[in-house]
Amino acid sequence: MGMLYFSKTGKAQNRNKFCIYRLLHSFFVACIFSTGFILLSINASLGQVLMLEKTITIPKQKTTLYKALNLISQNADCLFIYDSETVESDKRVKLEADHQPLRAVLDNILSNPGLAYKVIGKHILIYKSNTDVIPVNEQKQDFPGMDIMKNIVIRGHIYDNENKAAIPYATIGIVEENIGTVTNKDGFFLLKIPDSLIGTSLVISHLGYMSQRFPVQLLNKQQVDFYLDRRVISIQEVIIRYIDPDLLIEKAMEQRKMNNAIEPVYLTTFYREGVQKNNAFTSYSEAVFKVYKSPFGESEYADQVKLMKSRKFQDSGPPDTVSLKLKAGVQSALQLDIVKCIPGFLDQTPPVEYTHKYSDLVSYNDRDAYAITFMQNADLKKALYIGTVYIEKDGFAILGADFEINPEYIDNAATDLVLKKSRRLIVKLKKINYSVSYMLFNGRYYIGHARCDIEVTTRLRHRLSTDHFNTFLELATCNIDTAGVVKFPKQEILKPGVVFSDQPYNNDDAFWGDFNFITPEVKLGEALRGIIGKMEKIE
Repeated sequence: MGMLYFSKTGKAQNRNKFCIYRLLHSFFVACIFSTGFILLSINASLGQVLMLEKTITIPKQKTTLYKALNLISQNADCLFIYDSETVESDKRVKLEADHQPLRAVLDNILSNPGLAYKVIGKHILIYKSNTDVIPVNEQKQDFPGMDIMKNIVIRGHIYDNENKAAIPYATIGIVEENIGTVTNKDGFFLLKIPDSLIGTSLVISHLGYMSQRFPVQLLNKQQVDFYLDRRVISIQEVIIRYIDPDLLIEKAMEQRKMNNAIEPVYLTTFYREGVQKNNAFTSYSEAVFKVYKSPFGESEYADQVKLMKSRKFQDSGPPDTVSLKLKAGVQSALQLDIVKCIPGFLDQTPPVEYTHKYSDLVSYNDRDAYAITFMQNADLKKALYIGTVYIEKDGFAILGADFEINPEYIDNAATDLVLKKSRRLIVKLKKINYSVSYMLFNGRYYIGHARCDIEVTTRLRHRLSTDHFNTFLELATCNIDTAGVVKFPKQEILKPGVVFSDQPYNNDDAFWGDFNFITPEVKLGEALRGIIGKMEKIE
């Protein structure tokens, strides 16, 4: 906030009067501001009381606490935020409410005096009362001279509200500030945001689900579970007519100039890759990249990568006769930007190699989207893709895609994807999956998340035993900057075509700081912890 500007044209003899006036004015404004703050605090407290004293009626029944909270949520028109382990959501409870206050009903089914409630609007946080939670009416304000926390840390799981299944690769962030991350395969995430955003809302979205907003004030220093409702698109939203999938693809490609970047931008991204052999990691790397992202119309090799931070581990045990590495991992991640690096299933120039089919109208990050499935033409006998691309219903923006190498011809792709050091090694690809999604910023779509998973088996000639390899790479955009974008000096550029795990290591004591990264999956984390004694940091 800038200071008020006062004109200097007044006469000298009026300066004392002016100073007195300014002091009185400042005091008056401060009183009004303080009074407003007190009223806001009273309103927040009053809102909390009114919500918890709302009377509800629910037929007597025995059920799980999870289902009981869902029934109460529907009846009281509220939304609960809690950690499943803290409230023991799977335990059986006796639910009964006959014109009873919401607080009394909750106290009865939770039956835990160590739990407390915080309320903002329709959101009710259930938490352990001995945890360090800042009450809603005591949240820190941005007054000049006051100390403020560096970051707000939000962590939790995202589940399907219908079957409680974890939702991987869901998007979480502060949309207005372009800060975010994605969940891992277990649906878990950790997000750090400046505490100046304490008054904003956290937005969670995923394909096929209704997006939800949660007040950040309730989430600070908490680990909670979020449950998303599936979005069912009613028949009234669907125009009953034949939808030509090829025309949709053509329209989406034409609309790139309206929907995607026409100027270069900086992307701050988190990148990770790893190789597991028989469920044990042989290498694992993480990095923060600053990417000079050129517009969609320029060459796919016009993008530049600058390494900001990195750390990696490599098995320091006995040398193995087999070495398997992901080929050109960083370049592969950048090339998953299908709007810029056009794959065959989006290429309409003859000869067309794919057959497209309109599949469904779905919800993609809270936007209606056409789901177009594709597969290679039956007469082609080579390793191409099968999968689904999602195109926005109204603006025809390409929102994302999920696809894989056609399993029927997957063996033909081995030499293009992996490096091997022994000629005695026989490599057989089992599966290659890709996923890419885009994020909206200032009216344009940018690559938000990309992942590749590869499953491989290897066998040395004249041997019967096989080894199983699982490799992956993942890139997530955490911030977009459009100001003062220029190419990096040549000496700062990381060659994207290299094997990243072979590159020099550059670390610092406060490695991640306030940077948002993708947390390891449970199995991945266990594998890393299990071999940490045999691993070493490379410098």
